[in-house]
Amino acid sequence: MIALALFAVFWLEDPNTQELSEGGLPPFSPGHPLGTDVLGRDLLNWCAHGIVTSLMISVTVTLLSAVVGVTIGTLSAYVGGWVDAVLMRIVDLQLAVPPILVFLAAAMVVPRNVVTMVLLLSSVAWVPFARLLRTHTLVERERGYIAAARLAGARKGNILISHLVPAAATPIVVFSSLEVGGVMLYEAGLSFLGLGLEPPTPSLGYMIAQGRDQLGSSWWIATVPGLFIVVLILAANLIGDGLRDRFHVDNGGH
Repeated sequence: MIALALFAVFWLEDPNTQELSEGGLPPFSPGHPLGTDVLGRDLLNWCAHGIVTSLMISVTVTLLSAVVGVTIGTLSAYVGGWVDAVLMRIVDLQLAVPPILVFLAAAMVVPRNVVTMVLLLSSVAWVPFARLLRTHTLVERERGYIAAARLAGARKGNILISHLVPAAATPIVVFSSLEVGGVMLYEAGLSFLGLGLEPPTPSLGYMIAQGRDQLGSSWWIATVPGLFIVVLILAANLIGDGLRDRFHVDNGGH
């Protein structure tokens, strides 16, 4: 998938190029191995660029969410007291609001481009990271090496940065790899519903939405990008499962 994305970036033409005379061609047509949509856009070209969009958004959202979630979760657990109470109430408030409502409201007032999609998805994706790191830190802060660091006179900030966050590196990496697939699915679903990306930005979810009315006559328009989404998410989840098994990380992140 990454190789196909790089191929699209460096060698394929604009995926929005339309050839109305070649609209609705089936797979394995000359010059169009995966067929075309009703507007004559090449599906291989569109899906390859759609993979670029999905990877770019999912990786960026995961990185931003990890930074915010790790900071909030670790700080909440280690400092405790009113700081923990306030931060966890923010997390509870975030969990109480269904993400689809946030996206519906935002779709009415903000432009639907890559930047806004990254910010919107990040606004809900940081919460699992915060809960994971809070749980991990609550356990880790009671270990002997943390007590030794306190007795040695290390400041709280130094303990957080030098000990607690590095100790959570493996759970963070494993959970991030799993989160990438979830973000891909969210982005595709929002674009399918008309709440996400739209041309000229290529999106696999948008192409599925365009092909749902032609399933009887041109099934490949929706099926081909749908298969690419399945492969992308399956690949991300398999990588996450492999890392989890390799580093012996359970669902709780320990």
